[in-house]
Amino acid sequence: MTLHAHPAPTPIGPVDREAEEGLSFLGLANLLLRHRRLVGALALLGLVLLPAITLFLPRTYTSASVFMPQTRSAASSLSGLAAQLGFTLPSTESGQNPSFYADLLESNSILGSVVDSRFEYRTAEGPVQGTLVDIYRSKGENQARRRDAAIRRLRGDVSATTAQKTGVVELEVTAEHPDLARQINHRLIGLVNEFNLRTRQSQAANEREFTERRLGEVRQELRTTEDRLQSFLQRNRDYSNSPALTFQVERLQREVSMRQEVFTTLAQAFEQAKIEEVRDTPVITVVESPELPVRPDSRWLVVKALLGLLLGFMIGAAIAVWKAYTVNSERLGTGEAAEFARLRRQAMGDLSRPWRSMARALGLARHAER
Repeated sequence: MTLHAHPAPTPIGPVDREAEEGLSFLGLANLLLRHRRLVGALALLGLVLLPAITLFLPRTYTSASVFMPQTRSAASSLSGLAAQLGFTLPSTESGQNPSFYADLLESNSILGSVVDSRFEYRTAEGPVQGTLVDIYRSKGENQARRRDAAIRRLRGDVSATTAQKTGVVELEVTAEHPDLARQINHRLIGLVNEFNLRTRQSQAANEREFTERRLGEVRQELRTTEDRLQSFLQRNRDYSNSPALTFQVERLQREVSMRQEVFTTLAQAFEQAKIEEVRDTPVITVVESPELPVRPDSRWLVVKALLGLLLGFMIGAAIAVWKAYTVNSERLGTGEAAEFARLRRQAMGDLSRPWRSMARALGLARHAER
């Protein structure tokens, strides 16, 4: 009797992870094909529903404008003189940064003034007038909360961007009526101009007060120096023959000339500050005025349809996976369903106690370094 050697049985060990992943992806594809009607129905529902919701929403209109802040001289004569005297005047150049105006347009002070302003325009149903709290029909327990809700909505409808190369500010305002968008844009530009104008006038007032006070001091110093020179000349009518007296006269004359130059500079700065204090000319240049938008904004229906299709597909796939997990968890006590349940419990435990998972992760990282 001949004995034949049989090959040793292959030991059962851990399944290759790549094979498991391949089977998992294949199983997921089979699962989606098995529930293709559900997945397809939800994908088509998203394809139709999201654009349909967009169509029922009111159309919006965007009014655009471009303005550029006017700049002043980098260093005035008053600033240079104040630096020589040990004083520091507030600089106006920081406010000329276009990014400052972009942030200013979205600040609560400017948007609150726009919300409190009254607007009036005509629609197909008739004339509409009132503040943005009334036009937006803001909801809230009291007037303060309704006003805050209107400010937050207006902030979402206002977009201000800057062009660093040209130094201009581009302002866009979106509203449900074209005339309302144009009026809000125009009001925003007016408020920015008023803010900048008040700031410049306030700085000019501070400069006027400083120069007026300093002008009085220098006038008295100049008078004292001139009196000293006059008294010296009266006592020494013939000083040309004395080198010491000649040197003293020249020194007094130089001091008088210096005081006169300071006095003249301060007098010019004082007059300029008085002019700036009452000047009401615009301090921003409107490159493109806000115009009435003739076309509504794009609704992006194609993009939203594709987004709805993808969202519906993902929801359908999630429902299919959940249904399969529910069925398998009832039939199987071990295998992938049991492992999934165990991993899910561990994940929920990590979420409820994140510090423990972080401690374990740090411990593993230190052990790997060793």
